[in-house]
Amino acid sequence: MERAFHIIAWIFVLALAAWLRFDDLSSRPFHADEATGARITAQRMEGGGKFDPKHYHGPVLGDLAIPLCKARGESSWQTMSKGTLRILPAVAGCLLVLAPLLWVRRFGSLPALAAALFIATSPLLVYYSRMFIHEMLLALFGVLALAALTAMPRGPRPLLAGLCIGLMYATKESFAISMIAWSGAVVLTVLCVPRWWDRRLAVDVYRSGWRPLFVCGITALATAGLCYTGFLTHPRGAVDAVRTFFVYEVVEGHDKPFFWYLELMAWPKKAAGIWWFETPVLLLALVAYLRSFGAAFPQERAHWVRFLVHAAACHFLIYSVIAYKTPWLLCLPWAHLCLAAGFALTGWHVRWKALPVLSAACVAAVVAFQFQLARKASGRLASNARNPYAYVPTRRDVEDLESWLAKLRPLTPPGTESAAAVVGADYWPLPWYLRAFERVGYWPEPPAGLGGMAFVFAMPDAAGATSSTLESSHQMVPQALRAEVPLLVFVRNDIWKQWMEVGR
Repeated sequence: MERAFHIIAWIFVLALAAWLRFDDLSSRPFHADEATGARITAQRMEGGGKFDPKHYHGPVLGDLAIPLCKARGESSWQTMSKGTLRILPAVAGCLLVLAPLLWVRRFGSLPALAAALFIATSPLLVYYSRMFIHEMLLALFGVLALAALTAMPRGPRPLLAGLCIGLMYATKESFAISMIAWSGAVVLTVLCVPRWWDRRLAVDVYRSGWRPLFVCGITALATAGLCYTGFLTHPRGAVDAVRTFFVYEVVEGHDKPFFWYLELMAWPKKAAGIWWFETPVLLLALVAYLRSFGAAFPQERAHWVRFLVHAAACHFLIYSVIAYKTPWLLCLPWAHLCLAAGFALTGWHVRWKALPVLSAACVAAVVAFQFQLARKASGRLASNARNPYAYVPTRRDVEDLESWLAKLRPLTPPGTESAAAVVGADYWPLPWYLRAFERVGYWPEPPAGLGGMAFVFAMPDAAGATSSTLESSHQMVPQALRAEVPLLVFVRNDIWKQWMEVGR
């Protein structure tokens, strides 16, 4: 009966996670980063799109999305869909929820189940499981690597850990930050051993693990090398995978103060009539950390709880020092804290009879709060700038713009020099919504002959010059692209006249 209960409970958690991640998956407008990822995936699918060490991260996201797109009959840029592309991170998010199963033998089924519930309902992890970017894959591979590393000297686990770390490397160059954070966490965990002779023993244990670490490192490099070179079809990719740490260009406009991440996750703030925070998980992780120093907490488990909290803290510290900040960078360290928060329940059933009931009530309250917050964050407020997880969201107006342009295109006379032109910089995700056009030109400033083009889209930096150029030849229609980023749409007068006569 107990085994059946646990199986049913895990099925429920997985179903809950899947519903939060897959329900109405394609409704939110495409984010700029999703659109660029989709474009790179399309280029790779069409035989091009080599890894660029200056931009756009590793190849794994596209490599995994390509067979998914082809399986659904979407083999080109024009035929791709939001729903198909977002299936990949949603599946990764569900697999991340199942990852605590790997710790059941070490911490017990109920703590692992609690950790899975925290991951399943975390608004941060739910939101970015519904977004076609690299972060959820990075979080999944990172947590799986940690699961393999917990018992690395035995069996094939060095190979499995190396495989996961190599996939992290091939997913995103920020994996290096995780390597640094994990290394710092090992040092801090060793320093937390209370007696110097036990600490020396711990150091000896880590030293004895050099062979498994060597196997792990070689496997990681081989895995990353195969991914970056397209399984040896593009040898230069191996060099570019190293060059990216020195030549990668960070986009401007994302500088934030030191405490921005802590404020995002732990400091309650009210917006759109909702209080936003995930403080309970952080507090439970701290409870687990403090309990790990108590006599009632098994020492073997205590080391791993401390490691998880130290690793999360090191991630937070490194990312806080770096001026460039975005919410999705926290997915992997927050998964660390969700694990630690669940493991806080370890051993409580033997201490006090009422404690399991209280702890179950606490977990239920946290999960209920996170669930309703996750639904709002990924539902009606998914593209609302007041949603702290909706970073630089695309306005829903763009979805209407796409359908409106579909009605205008048949009115374009044959032989038009170019169907559409985009003038200005920082125009993503606009290319995603223009992919139905056969020809689209992109210019930093108004080119010669712009007045003959059927549709012109002007970004804020080129709005004035474009308006002056097209004043007599086009009708201007104000729109919005992203939060606080207006977009001017210019429709040539002959097309506009037909639209006014028959289009409405």
